[in-house]
Amino acid sequence: MQCLEIKHFSLEYWQTVELRYQVLRLPLQLDFAYTELKHENDSHHLALINDNAQLVACLVMKPLTPQEIKMRQVAVADSEQGKGLGKILVNFSESFAQELGYQWISLHARETAVPFYRKLNYEVVGEKFEEVNIPHFKMHKRVG
Repeated sequence: MQCLEIKHFSLEYWQTVELRYQVLRLPLQLDFAYTELKHENDSHHLALINDNAQLVACLVMKPLTPQEIKMRQVAVADSEQGKGLGKILVNFSESFAQELGYQWISLHARETAVPFYRKLNYEVVGEKFEEVNIPHFKMHKRVG
């Protein structure tokens, strides 16, 4: 397994878009707009590649302030879920954020994902809210 940053609009980037679409968007009958993807050029795109050179997990890190970066669009291939790959990639993203000098990672977790992030020491901040028509919670963790 290898975690790495990939370039925006690279071949690997488009693989992450497809994975995010399959795991996160398709079940909600949502798609990506090209303008939305174009604006991801200011973000860091992290991926987990398995031993067969397949991209099996990804996430996006969007800088918000010099101290805070937002984790978003965390996706693990359906066939690979439950194997700890999400934890590996989130741990990598935390080290990645620290190396860039960020002190906080924030995220909007789907209600069903809150237990996953709590196990990784993320804390809920505030009340439940709706995003893409499903319940979410803002969460954060100090990493620096």
